[in-house]
Amino acid sequence: MWMEKLSNGKYAYRERYTDPYTEKIRKVSVTLTSCSNQAKNKAQKMLNEKIHHAVTKKHDMTFEQLYEKYKPIYKQNVRDSTYRHFESCYRVVTKWFDKESIMRNITSEYLQDCLDDFYYKKNYSFSYLFSLRAFLSNIFSYAKRIGVCDFNPINDVKLLEKQEEKIRKKQKDTKYLEDDELALILTEIRNRPKVPKKYRYAEILELMSLTGMRFGEAAALKNDDLDGNFLRIDESLYYNYGDLKNGDTNGTKNSSSLRTITLSNRSLEILHKWQLENQNYKILFPDEYKDMGFLFCDPHGTPIGISPVNNILRNICAKLKKEGKLDKQVTTHYFRHTHISKLAELGIPLKTIMDRVGHANPTTTLRIYTHVTKKMEEDLIEKLNEAEKER
Repeated sequence: MWMEKLSNGKYAYRERYTDPYTEKIRKVSVTLTSCSNQAKNKAQKMLNEKIHHAVTKKHDMTFEQLYEKYKPIYKQNVRDSTYRHFESCYRVVTKWFDKESIMRNITSEYLQDCLDDFYYKKNYSFSYLFSLRAFLSNIFSYAKRIGVCDFNPINDVKLLEKQEEKIRKKQKDTKYLEDDELALILTEIRNRPKVPKKYRYAEILELMSLTGMRFGEAAALKNDDLDGNFLRIDESLYYNYGDLKNGDTNGTKNSSSLRTITLSNRSLEILHKWQLENQNYKILFPDEYKDMGFLFCDPHGTPIGISPVNNILRNICAKLKKEGKLDKQVTTHYFRHTHISKLAELGIPLKTIMDRVGHANPTTTLRIYTHVTKKMEEDLIEKLNEAEKER
């Protein structure tokens, strides 16, 4: 450090340093009114802080800056719906702490407190909590890769599920329908008053129970996907955030979801029926029908979204529970799992089931498969015991 007296009577304290990126010599300076030893010490401290800031400024990113930098990269590597969820997580997380927070200052302890507060005090679900942790892990992993953080603090954050939630999960019914439950719900939908698309709602759900498709996959089906009794599944309807009138679609959930399946006679009957219906719509409403090729659509060619279908299912389940006929909170996904349960009852190998329904991970398939086969074994024992009584 050296000092220079200025014409105004003040003192300029200067220091040289080497820029670690360019290896050029640069200078910093501060101006004080005194040249006392106390002033010199103060100047030295201020100069050191300036040098430190200059050397590290390329790494001192805020949470918002890092998010904006990572966002376009992430978008190119995931489906649109996944990217939308990523944006949603950012909006939630930035309610916890200031988006101007410096990344290297965010600690594991701070993140742990935030997530604990979110789960234990605000009572959000454990699954949503887990998705927020995954979002933060992605952000901090990227920060570490580009040198903004020395480590990923989320790695030391532990999520502990509430005991009551664990108990609820064990007691919760497996998410599929027995034959009589399936028939009951489909009949209720078909008989539902004041629902113009109720037959299509019932039949897209029935098709899911016959094929194991996800709702988005069934809703995205087009005429070209049907070839004889084979059905190609390679898209999913973008129904969560997009405008259905645009007919936006994504790719399937993962590479395992890209598949071609063989159709049963009833599946073909449903699809052929709606191919014919759509042709009729085009004739009846030539000026209003926008032909985007969707099999399940309204009289204007707009594909069916998931929200109204789930709304009807909620209302029907409430009615059936009140009548003592069914005590399940059925969603569209139950119909996909119903197909898995039916294949398990038929003794179809686990790998064949996974390939048909497009599961990359065996966890869900195995859970349903195990539950069904265990129930079949219990039924077998009951029948054997009854047979022994009759001897």
